[in-house]
Amino acid sequence: MAGGAAQAAAELDLKMQFASPDGTPWNDLDRRFAKHIETISGGRAAVTFFPPNSVTPFKDWLQSTGSGLLDIGFVWHPVLPGKFPQMELFGLPGLSKNQTLASVVYWRLCDQFPEMGKLFSEGDNVVDLGTFVAMGSHLHSREPVRSLADFKGKVFAAQDAAGVGVLEKLGASASVTVGPDAYLALQRGAVDGVLCAWGWVNNFKLNEVTTYHTLLNLNPGSYSSVMNRDAFNKLTPAEQAHLTDIRPLYFFYNTTDGAAAAMGSLAPENIFSLSTADTEALASQMRPFWDEWVKKADAAGMPGQKILDEAVRLTKLYDQN
Repeated sequence: MAGGAAQAAAELDLKMQFASPDGTPWNDLDRRFAKHIETISGGRAAVTFFPPNSVTPFKDWLQSTGSGLLDIGFVWHPVLPGKFPQMELFGLPGLSKNQTLASVVYWRLCDQFPEMGKLFSEGDNVVDLGTFVAMGSHLHSREPVRSLADFKGKVFAAQDAAGVGVLEKLGASASVTVGPDAYLALQRGAVDGVLCAWGWVNNFKLNEVTTYHTLLNLNPGSYSSVMNRDAFNKLTPAEQAHLTDIRPLYFFYNTTDGAAAAMGSLAPENIFSLSTADTEALASQMRPFWDEWVKKADAAGMPGQKILDEAVRLTKLYDQN
């Protein structure tokens, strides 16, 4: 836990839990973000940090922030299935080219379809500081997985329900497993691998328990940085505006560092890409997920097909320019 004289002199003591251990890009990001909060508040606010999972487990982060147990929180949307149908759009296999482009597409969609940005209820009691699409998922395994045929009969963990759906369609057994639990499952041999982003590999040290990496770029998850509404209301309007404005800058910095750090030490011969035939077969098998999302969005009162079509258009536009 960080603290000391700064907290003693501060008017506002903001509680924040690290998402990943010391020495990882995400941990560094949290520290920089906290420093800026203290700077823009002119020293009125100070951030007290707690180690990962010491205050709340991953899945309860939203509830813990809304209740005031923490003041600033990280909400990984896939651990709350059904709550964020808007963000499930970006988990559709084959839609997102990369996290930076997909996040910009999401922000544009929020401008055109305001319901896309209405992620949290009054009962959640949080303010959305910034919502982002994460890295696409790749398979990180203990044994080589070079082709679609190699998926059959294996047992995998996945970072979200969308990844579970993909793996099951490919003939594997799968379950949603968050970062720290994925490490333990791999270490104990309970799973053959994990379908997750490079950021997880780096932040949760999955390189220690996997050797092989199959490039797929599927099912990116998404997340929001949130603040307890009561704590947010104690900030001045200028402080609030600064807080929501600077978050995207940290997102871009962190994601670049996270991917580079994860891949930097890997042996090239242990990184695989699917054949052209397997890539085409995979795309064909994944298309029904798109139709399912449209139905789900329609049921939630959103114009599903219109939103999907615009997401496809913007993704292509930004990818070409």
